[in-house]
Amino acid sequence: MALNTLKFHLLSLTFTPYSYLKNELDSNQILFKVITQLSKELQAGNGYVIDKHEHQKKENPREIFLTSAVILPREKRIKCTMALIRSGRQPKIKPKDQFELVPIETLGVVVEETHFFIDYNLSYAILCVEYHHHGPRYADIEFYFRRVARDVLKISKTTSMNMYMNNKLTDVLSNLKNVLNLEVKIKPKKIAQMDKDIVGNYFLGMNDFGNKIKPKFVRMEAYFQSPGQSKTSKEINIPAVKMVTNLLTKFKARPFNIDCFEDFVVKYEDKEGKEDFFNLLKGKEEFIYENIEMNNITKRKHWYSLIVNDFNNFVSSKT
Repeated sequence: MALNTLKFHLLSLTFTPYSYLKNELDSNQILFKVITQLSKELQAGNGYVIDKHEHQKKENPREIFLTSAVILPREKRIKCTMALIRSGRQPKIKPKDQFELVPIETLGVVVEETHFFIDYNLSYAILCVEYHHHGPRYADIEFYFRRVARDVLKISKTTSMNMYMNNKLTDVLSNLKNVLNLEVKIKPKKIAQMDKDIVGNYFLGMNDFGNKIKPKFVRMEAYFQSPGQSKTSKEINIPAVKMVTNLLTKFKARPFNIDCFEDFVVKYEDKEGKEDFFNLLKGKEEFIYENIEMNNITKRKHWYSLIVNDFNNFVSSKT
């Protein structure tokens, strides 16, 4: 019997109303209107499907839709699931006791579902989002809610989602003196998904390279010191320090950019002259649960019971 490791990431979610509504609606009220609208659709047997890649002609469709939203008013929580319709090559099904494969289209389409939970005890929402590689990510959730609030309900001009990072990222930003090495690994097709200023300032060359020869991954290793160089002879590389500082600040404010990287490791020197490493992909605040038998968590209440104590403690730490 296979056992699984489950991870959940923590993020804040804030809606900003249009100026003419700022005295009528706050962030959580907008959230409620979004959830109410989507719940009405579900109760009517409809689904509000959004293709996140609708304007990206070279990408396969990324169609997402909310599949459930259960409000717990006493706890000020919302239990949600979101689905991603799998595009491209479709699997087949092997019926029991038969040695033939049946096209999945005869039954419907394959979807991948992600569980997430919303707490609205504060003036903004805190999300606990399951990490599901094949399913919707937190960036999909932000995009989906933003589209509903802005384009359907027309009550919010912006939606902001920030990832909670561990103290390591904050420490690096506060104490970074010099950048010694930088290692980056990325899928070229994901470069176009990053904020345009990041691409234009730092990854335009990698983007052009990827578009021309279409590798699956591009790896960049930059060394800003010679091997064996003594600490006293190290010169501070101001452009490299500025680049890393700008990128880490951007990642903290716009966390969906982090998902574009397969690897992002910085070797740096702090203000006390100590050398250290920072791995961006390991800097997220997260809950990790090991040796989970998936057959035992088939309902929303099972998923919620898995995270509720840790989620309570995390939210309490923010009050």
